[in-house]
Amino acid sequence: MLAEILNIENYLSGSLLISLFVLGSIGGVILMRRYFDHDRLKHYHDVAGNMLSVGGTLYAVLLGLVVVDAMQTFESARLTVDREANALANVYLLAERFPEDKSARVRALCRAYAAAVVNDEWPLMNRGQIHPQARDLSLSLVQEIAHYEPGTENLKAVYPLILQQALEIRDERRARTSVAQYGLPAIEWIVLCAGAVITIVFTYFFRLESHRIQMAMTGMVALLIALNLYLIVLFAAPYSGDLRVKSDPFLKDLQAFDKVIPIHLQPEVESHTPR
Repeated sequence: MLAEILNIENYLSGSLLISLFVLGSIGGVILMRRYFDHDRLKHYHDVAGNMLSVGGTLYAVLLGLVVVDAMQTFESARLTVDREANALANVYLLAERFPEDKSARVRALCRAYAAAVVNDEWPLMNRGQIHPQARDLSLSLVQEIAHYEPGTENLKAVYPLILQQALEIRDERRARTSVAQYGLPAIEWIVLCAGAVITIVFTYFFRLESHRIQMAMTGMVALLIALNLYLIVLFAAPYSGDLRVKSDPFLKDLQAFDKVIPIHLQPEVESHTPR
């Protein structure tokens, strides 16, 4: 939600926001030095140092855990897309075992689903939405396979695998759309942003003799915090922004579908018997 409002999943916008955060933190140092003299701030050094150590450590642990969790979410999203596309390709290939009319219907649904995901649903996921037609196509694909009663022994042997792959498409799709619709909870953003501000403000209660050195040190702390927060923004929303999971596996499926020639359409090879 925060990333969508501020449009900071774009690298340029994110860089500008990080720069503003660092400059604002440095501006706080200037204001503190203007309204509090050096001798007065010296009385707060010991207490502020101890509290900064406790608060900074707690915030660093929290920030690190959220960054790691966001990175894992991104990697999990990428693997989910790969598994969904692989299952779809398996259903398309194994559908050759069905009778001709049934195979044609299953393969048509596979093509339609892949096209709907690439062309319609992927742009919608950038805004945290899903495409109803793609959802309905996935349900139709499962029903088309589940309502079939295999008649031959060979088909009975492979039918459970086809059904399993179709159900896996539904499971992986549910996982993909869930991540796209629900990002990092708002309460976590509130805690992270509040912790960042508190940590930066604590650095104002120290006053070095060199004005520039203190501004540089505060700026580096602010930059480090801002970069970690930006990593969370990028990785916690894996299907939007400049850094996102792409629909390439489904595009490869569509390309592979065009290359698959049904057995009954393949030309017969003429055999020549030597005389």
